Amino acid sequence: MAKILFADDDALLGDLVFHKLESCGHQVTVVDNGYSVLSAALRVIPDIVILDNLMPGLTGPEVMHNLKRDPRTAEIPVLVLTSQTGKNDMVNAYRSGAADYMEKPFSPHDLANRISSLLGAQQFLQQAGL
Repeated sequence: MAKILFADDDALLGDLVFHKLESCGHQVTVVDNGYSVLSAALRVIPDIVILDNLMPGLTGPEVMHNLKRDPRTAEIPVLVLTSQTGKNDMVNAYRSGAADYMEKPFSPHDLANRISSLLGAQQFLQQAGL
């Protein structure tokens, strides 16, 4: 299936997401800070990045800025998964380059469905040459 990079500084949440997505057949890499996202993204070249907005090191928007300016990672869709629930937080995430936005708490099943939708859209765009 897909290579997924999950970034959150909550280790229990990382374990939960890791096991849920692996049970769906995905290869999952979990990191716990913004700098690790950037290095893992270049090492793994994931099909999707799931990113918390508030992490040690670099924030979610800072990570997205770096991912989007590097040609090797610029086209990777980013799903922001965060406890920030304000309208401005969502708008800022999309302005920073997020492909989708989910608020915590969340259902692991809903997360898996969102990932499937994003991966399907990404595959469609690649096949269409867009």
